[in-house]
Amino acid sequence: MKRPTLLEIVKTALYIGTIGYGGPAILALMKKVIVHEKGWICEDEFMNALSLSQILPGAIGVTLWGYIGHKLRKPWGGILAPFSFVFPAMIAITALAWAYFTYGDLKFVHSIFMGLGALVVALLINATLIMGKSVFPRIDRNSYKGITIATLSFLGITFLHWDVVFIILISGICGVLFFYFSGEFEQEKLPGHLKVEIDVPKAGMLQNYLPLLLLVGILATIFLFISGTWIIYTTFLKIGSLAFGGGFTAIPLIQQVVVDGMHWLNLTAFRDGIALGQITPGPVFITATFIGFKVNGIFGALVATIGIFTPSLAAIILLGSVHAKVKNMKIVKVVIKGFLSGFIGLLLAVVYQFGIHSLLGWQTWTIFAVSTGYLIGWKKDAIWLILGIIGVSLLMF
Repeated sequence: MKRPTLLEIVKTALYIGTIGYGGPAILALMKKVIVHEKGWICEDEFMNALSLSQILPGAIGVTLWGYIGHKLRKPWGGILAPFSFVFPAMIAITALAWAYFTYGDLKFVHSIFMGLGALVVALLINATLIMGKSVFPRIDRNSYKGITIATLSFLGITFLHWDVVFIILISGICGVLFFYFSGEFEQEKLPGHLKVEIDVPKAGMLQNYLPLLLLVGILATIFLFISGTWIIYTTFLKIGSLAFGGGFTAIPLIQQVVVDGMHWLNLTAFRDGIALGQITPGPVFITATFIGFKVNGIFGALVATIGIFTPSLAAIILLGSVHAKVKNMKIVKVVIKGFLSGFIGLLLAVVYQFGIHSLLGWQTWTIFAVSTGYLIGWKKDAIWLILGIIGVSLLMF
């Protein structure tokens, strides 16, 4: 396998982060470029690292870049590769956040977001269906157990106003109770060649710890001199630690913690931030950058972005060498299935709240219906739908 320079890794991550739209399409693009075109790692190792990323919290693409970067160029690669991948989306959403909070009161901007608000409801429904199909690939008695967890999660967040962390913990416990003895998850053994191995730095090697020390030093300086950035970082660190399943699973977490709890922005601005995030390349988690900018400008955007991606990157480095054992432990599988079942209920709760808030007239219902049909029936890239809705909204509202 060819060992690239750090600059080559950064340039490739920037390229994929700039043109990568469409969720799973980004992963396919990464595989094409990294495995088949450049030959940096073999296909088996890529797919096995991908499978580990899928059971960790956070954005799968970012986590995967953390593994690839660290595998190829140790800590510098592990930090710079995922940051470079996210950087284009971070810059784009920061610019859009500035424009939104500066000119959001203008009539034509309001008209655009009336339509985009209806689109967000359709996006969330589509995300819920996709997640439902992956968690419940077939309808059987085990599926009904998962649906029960999802229902409990929905009722708990919507009507009982339980804390989202409590709901996630309950979902994990229910996963153990419902699925551990169901026969669905039995211990599997991977072929010997399917392993994820990350070289853990040896103690005392300063060059291995220098990148981490520099990052910690930069963050500490920001926390010390920019008031409010520490709370932004720790808030999104918490969210990033709990967002299993990738993508839209972070949305209900962010809503309860940031909108309902911290009151950093209202439901309308949060919904609009999700819509703007869909215009940019990169993961749904980039909504954190939008919120960070609202709270504390450029520095808020930066620390929010770092905070939400820190847990998954740390986890894949720490767990990479024991991947086979972790991935195939039955207790891990049933807890994750409980988590994901609970997230389906949490997503449905967000759909319910956004629907009440956004679907207010025949225009928004029409946009919602067309968007839902487009996403579910045609399964095309959402960016073209977004651009179309912006134009239609200017005419309809």
